[in-house]
Amino acid sequence: MSNEYNYNPEEDLKAVSNNCESVFFLGASEGVNRKIKALKRSYYGFKNINHFYARIF
Repeated sequence: MSNEYNYNPEEDLKAVSNNCESVFFLGASEGVNRKIKALKRSYYGFKNINHFYARIF
């Protein structure tokens, strides 16, 4: 019986090293996305979209 889910630790090491060498940080964009999602939940049904955009930035 062959295992369809073969674990390859070399791929994990490659991914970790690529992440450590990267100069890009996604924390700021993730924070903005989270803020937008929270505002969308709280502003459901409001008609003034300009106020919504002002709250994002």
